[in-house]
This record gives sequence, C-alpha cells and structure tokens, in this order.
Amino acid sequence: MQINFKRIILISFGMLLFSNLYAQDSLFIKGQILGDKIDNLTLALSDITTSPPVVTTAKSGVDGSFSFKVSSAKLAIYRLYLTADNFLMLLMTGQDINLKLNSEKLNLNPEIAGSDDTHILYEIANKSSLFDQQLDSINKAYGAARSNENLADQLPLLQSAYEQTAENQKEVLRQSLMANPASPSALFFIDKLDIDADLAVYEKVAGSLFAKFPDYKLVSELHSRVELEKKLQPGNPAPEIIMPDQDGKLIKLSSMRGKVVLIDFWASWCSPCRRENPEVVRIYNRFKDKGFDIYGVSLDRDAKSWHNAIASDSLAWTHVGDMKYWQTEGALAYGVKSIPHTVLIDRNGIIIARKFRSKALEEKLEEIFGKD
Repeated sequence: MQINFKRIILISFGMLLFSNLYAQDSLFIKGQILGDKIDNLTLALSDITTSPPVVTTAKSGVDGSFSFKVSSAKLAIYRLYLTADNFLMLLMTGQDINLKLNSEKLNLNPEIAGSDDTHILYEIANKSSLFDQQLDSINKAYGAARSNENLADQLPLLQSAYEQTAENQKEVLRQSLMANPASPSALFFIDKLDIDADLAVYEKVAGSLFAKFPDYKLVSELHSRVELEKKLQPGNPAPEIIMPDQDGKLIKLSSMRGKVVLIDFWASWCSPCRRENPEVVRIYNRFKDKGFDIYGVSLDRDAKSWHNAIASDSLAWTHVGDMKYWQTEGALAYGVKSIPHTVLIDRNGIIIARKFRSKALEEKLEEIFGKD
C-alpha cells in the first residue's frame, strides 16, 4: 500500500492549525479551594470592565476543584468570588491561570501560577494596606482628641502624623508603579496619586501600558486622560470652547482674547461652587476694569436652575451651558472630573494655571494687575 505522505502532512497541519485557533479563542482559570466544606461551592467570575457585569458561575468538585473557560483576550481583569466580600482579583495576560485558594478568604496567601501581574497587584496592595491601618489608627485618635478637651493639644501632632503617613504611602506607590509601569496592576493604584503632582508617574504608566495593551478600555482611557493633561499644562494654548449662552447664542472662549480670563466650571447644584461665588464676585469686581473677565461653564442639567443661580448669586459675567451635566462639551475639553474647577488664561489664550481657589486666584491677579 502506498502511503500518501503529502495528504498526511496536510491533515496534520490542519489539525495543528485548528488546535492553535482553538487555543487562541479560549483560556482557562482553574484551581482548587482548600479548607472545610469545599465541595459544591458556587464560585462566580466577572470581567470588571463589563457593565452591567456579566457573571459566570462554576461549582467546586468534591476535592474543591473548579474551572472557568474564558476568552483569550490579550488582557482581561476578573473578579473571582464566593461572596461579595470574599474575592480575588485576577489579571490575565494571554495564558491559563492555576490557583490554590483558602475558602475562608480567597485572597489570603493565594497560590497563583500563570499571572505574575496578579502577584504584583497583591504585593503593592499589601504594602499600601499597612499605611491604611496606620491612617485608620490616627483617624481614631484624632476623633478621640477632638471630643476630649484634655487631648486638644494633640490635634496638630496627629494632623502632622496623618499627612506624613499619607505622603509615605504615596511614595511607596510611586516607587512601585515606576518599578512596574507596564503591569496592568498599576490600574488599581494610579488614581491614588494626584495627576498634577505626579504627572511623570502617570506618563510612564500610561505610556508603558498603552504600548502593550492599546485596545484595553481602562488602558486607553488612562492614556487619553494623560495626553489631555499634558496639553492642559501651563504654557500651552487653552482649548477652544464654543457653547451657547443663556439666550442660546454661541459664545467662543477665544472671543475674549485680549483679557485675562478665568474659565470657571460650576453648577447650580454644586454647594462648594455656590459657597465660593461671593468671593469670586468680589474678585471679579476688583479686577474687571483692569482687563479681567470670567467665562462661566455650567455643568447643570436644568436651564431654569442655572438661570436662577446666576441671578441669585449676582454672577455678572459671561455664562455658557449645554445642560449635559458631566458630558458638557467644555468640561470634556478640559478633563473636568470635579467642580469647582478653574483655568486661568492670559490675554493670548495661553494657560497660566489651573484649579485655583479664590485666595490663590486673587494673589495671581495681583501679580498680573498690581494690588491697587
């Protein structure tokens, strides 16, 4: 009998191709639960980026073993849990994960094979939690001192200790993130740092992650945020805003060139904004004849509330708003995540500074216009 080696090679190649395609389409999270009563437990798995969350479940076997089949995405972050407060975060980057877990507490010294990034996540989390414990103790001591007159002299010391501990925690996070900038574990910690004070850390992490996982939602969002933040640094041109005023007329921010302008992001529903408005009015009245003006951008949802607040607080400057709440066009252009939020620009439309409060604003305007 003549053997058709060519046909065998083609069939073998086809089977190999099929197996490779299958492997590329799916990965597995497998493991074993250790402890008492480990059989027939219901484990749940959800991808943290899906909203509403898509949850899959699996039952443990008599020996506590379990298995989940998941997609072979280049990056996926899962929450594996028995109950809402008994869970383990898993960072999956293209290979199967094998686990040995404590049934009482899944994240208590878990044995994890196939995910170095999950190890990094919990190493950083454990370091940070030590500071959280210290901060909690200082908070309790501060509360006790406030309620006891005999301990009042301890308040400044406790405040200083809290600030120093918080800064020490941030420094540990800075070092950890800069040591592992391309690990998706950084996504869990980067927002614990202030983007203004630690823009260099944000840039390193966002750039490193984007180079590896450009299509992952949380990575692309962080990258876009950092790129916008870089554009909004002092010395750069202020992005244009074109929005309707109270009468529906489109007003360009650039139409105010020639003046020093404060872009004031606020809303009628924002209590801190409303409390600060009297000071802003006073500062406006002090400098308006010297070349200072304000371009108020509302994050309101209701036009009537917006108009009433302008009248009630005597805000006699330019106001624009599209009633789109946090999706307001101007707010998106300036990456506004909280209000009040301010941006000061010079006569040529160049950013001078951002996130000024009233005292700092007045001091800066005195530098520009003089105190008289």
